[in-house]
Amino acid sequence: MPLNLPVLKNISRKTIVLASASPRRREILADMGLKFSVVTTLKPDENNPMLYKSRAEYVADTARMKAEEVFMRCQQDSQLPDADIVIGADTVVVKDENVLEKPKDKDHALAMLQQLNGQSHYVLTGVHIVFKLNDKVERIEFVERTEVRFDQIDPGAIQAYVDSGEPFDKAGGYGIQGQASLFVKSIHGDYWNVV
Repeated sequence: MPLNLPVLKNISRKTIVLASASPRRREILADMGLKFSVVTTLKPDENNPMLYKSRAEYVADTARMKAEEVFMRCQQDSQLPDADIVIGADTVVVKDENVLEKPKDKDHALAMLQQLNGQSHYVLTGVHIVFKLNDKVERIEFVERTEVRFDQIDPGAIQAYVDSGEPFDKAGGYGIQGQASLFVKSIHGDYWNVV
């Protein structure tokens, strides 16, 4: 994706909306020096990864649905920002082509982490950006893939991590930027994609 995209011109004067409740996505955009609002999607996460040819198509389509729903709502609802740019994203952990999203409870988090223990998996993030350019609605989308390998971790350490409460709002049940960084043996690809 070239850096001289027309959408980037005068970006400081554009109204940017993040279509995500993720605190990590907010931190990344803030660290980039961008001013933005957050408007989360009203559409429930109904996508089924098994209905897609690939897991990459799944995250790309989920990100698209989030971005487009928020963009349309921002155009129609005067209570919301009149968005020039809406950024939607979806991240999943994939192990043996099984999608591991956010754990439902402690048992689910424990099962996920045991599945990843001593193994490689990959993290996929689909990003979909909807923006106005010369009175036209344009779109940019991409999917980033990063391979992560966990070390062999003591079951007691996994249980303590689950008991800490950290896994519950994170795909795959872990956050690489938190305590689970100790589980990671290697990473091939973009670290920020995993964050």
